[in-house]
Amino acid sequence: MAKKSSVPSNVTNPGLYSRVKAEAKRKFDVFPSAYASAWLVKTYKKRGGGYKGAKGKAHGGVIHARNGGFIAKGCGAIMQNRRKRTKMRGR
Repeated sequence: MAKKSSVPSNVTNPGLYSRVKAEAKRKFDVFPSAYASAWLVKTYKKRGGGYKGAKGKAHGGVIHARNGGFIAKGCGAIMQNRRKRTKMRGR
């Protein structure tokens, strides 16, 4: 069985990514962790690295209700009848 590559296929500079990842493993006691992964991405980008592909578009916004209020849409998929309605003061 082939060994899985430790560098993701969507990085633009695999050498830099490997160096930053090794540095993150030395810096943090637990790897992978949310803190270590965030530091890895932040440092990799700061040193000139990037990622291939399109960035996902956020689908947030507001849905206006008939009674004058509005419904917060958010970024997660929620069933229409489960959405929380925001009450407007003075209406």
